[in-house]
Order: sequence, then C-alpha cells, then structure tokens
Amino acid sequence: MIRGKCPICGKVFEVAKLDDLPSFPFCTDRCRLVDLGRWIDGAYAIPEAARPVQAEVPEAEEDEE
Repeated sequence: MIRGKCPICGKVFEVAKLDDLPSFPFCTDRCRLVDLGRWIDGAYAIPEAARPVQAEVPEAEEDEE
C-alpha cells in the first residue's frame, strides 16, 4: 500500500501500486497541471542572492594608469 499527500492540494491518497495513480505524486491531473503552470510561470524559481554593487570605471580612466 502506498500512501501520500498531494503537494498541491494536500489531499491524502492511498493506492495499492503506482500504476493505480498515473498522476503520482499528485492526486489528479488537475493538480499535476497546476504544478506545471507554476514551473512555467517561474513560481518555483530559486531567488538569486543579492550581489554587492560595483562602480564601473570608465575606459578613459583605465588607460591613464
């Protein structure tokens, strides 16, 4: 027996084998498509750490050194 909880809606499900739930780990195709839509929209993106701002040196000043 396989028990799980849908990561989208939170519904608890129990199946005898994975073949009984083709949308695993989601409870339905609807939840699977909601998850896909979130990936496409970038909702699951990992935020980039803020980088310190570095002042740009104009090329004319670099040549004078």
